[in-house]
Amino acid sequence: MRSNIVVLLLISSVFFISCKAELTKIVTKFDNGNIEEFYFIDKDSLKQGETIVYYKSGRISIKTKYINDDVKDTVYYHRDDKANRVRMIKFYYDNDSTYYKDYYKNGNVRQKGIYNTEDKRIGIWKNYNENGTPSFIKEYKIINAKSYTNQTWQLLSNGDTLNAGTNMKYKIAPRKVKLGDSIRFFFQSDVAEHPNESDFVVVIPRDYTQKNFNTDFSNIKEKFYKPGKDIKKIYSLKYTNKHPKEKTKIDTADHYKTVLFYLTPKRIGKDTIRGYFDEIYSVTKGLPNLWWKYTDKELEAMKIHKDSAKYTETRTIYFDIPIEVYE
Repeated sequence: MRSNIVVLLLISSVFFISCKAELTKIVTKFDNGNIEEFYFIDKDSLKQGETIVYYKSGRISIKTKYINDDVKDTVYYHRDDKANRVRMIKFYYDNDSTYYKDYYKNGNVRQKGIYNTEDKRIGIWKNYNENGTPSFIKEYKIINAKSYTNQTWQLLSNGDTLNAGTNMKYKIAPRKVKLGDSIRFFFQSDVAEHPNESDFVVVIPRDYTQKNFNTDFSNIKEKFYKPGKDIKKIYSLKYTNKHPKEKTKIDTADHYKTVLFYLTPKRIGKDTIRGYFDEIYSVTKGLPNLWWKYTDKELEAMKIHKDSAKYTETRTIYFDIPIEVYE
C-alpha cells in the first residue's frame, strides 16, 4: 500500500522555469517509508523538471526530466540490483520516434536503434555480444505497415563484416543533377542467400514521376503494376550488354550479381527513387532462375514443360534514394 502523497513546497531551494514560476515538489512513498516517486509541478499542475521513480528497495528505477508534462530528456531505466546499473534508455525525438538502447547486466550495450511512432523498428539496429564486441547489424524498413528485415550484416569482433547475412551495396551518382542529365545507378549483391547460384534484378516504376511506389511499398502488388506497363525490370550484366565499356571494368564473375543502369529525371526539385533489388533462386531442379525470359522451346530443351510447376525463391531488399534536380 502507498502512504498519502506528501506535498512539499520548496522554499529554500526554489525551482524556476521560463516563466519563473515556483514549482511544487510531489513525493509519494511506499508503506515501508521509502520514497516511491518524486516530481515537480507548476501552478497548472504540469510536470516540470526532474522526475525519479524508485524500487521499494530504495534503488532508482526510472529517471528523466519533463517540460510542460512531456518527457523532454532521455529516460533511464535501472536494474533493481546492487549495482543499480542502467538496463535501458529511451529518447523521444520531436517527430515522436524513439531512440532505444538496452544493456547486459555487466553494463555493456546489447542493442541500439530507433522505433517509429507505432513502436516498430526502423533503420539501422546494431547488436553486440556480452563482452562488448560487435555481433550483427540489421536494417529495418516499414513494408506494408510491418517492420521488415531489409538487410543483415554479421560482424567479426573487430567490426569487419563476415560473409554471412543478406545485403547489397550500391552507388548512385550524382544525387544532385541538372535537368536533362543522367544519374548512374549501380547495385551489387554483397552477401547473397545463394552465392553464385542466384540471379539479381532491380525493379523500379517505369515513370516514377507519374506513379511512384508508396513510402511503405504497399502498392507494389496492385494490379496496375504490370511488367512492361507500370514497372520495369532491369536485369544484371549477365543478361545485358547495354553498357559494354562499363561492363568490361567489372569482373566477369560479378556480372550475375551486378545491375547497372542510367536514369534521366524529367522534373525539377527534390524527389525519391524507390524500388527493390531481388535475389531470385530456382527451387525447381533444372529450371533457370529467370525462367520467364526463355521461350517454351528453350525450356523444353531443358526438359521443362511449359505447363509444369515452376518454383522460385525471392529475397527482396528495398531502397529509397533521394535525388535533387535543378535547372
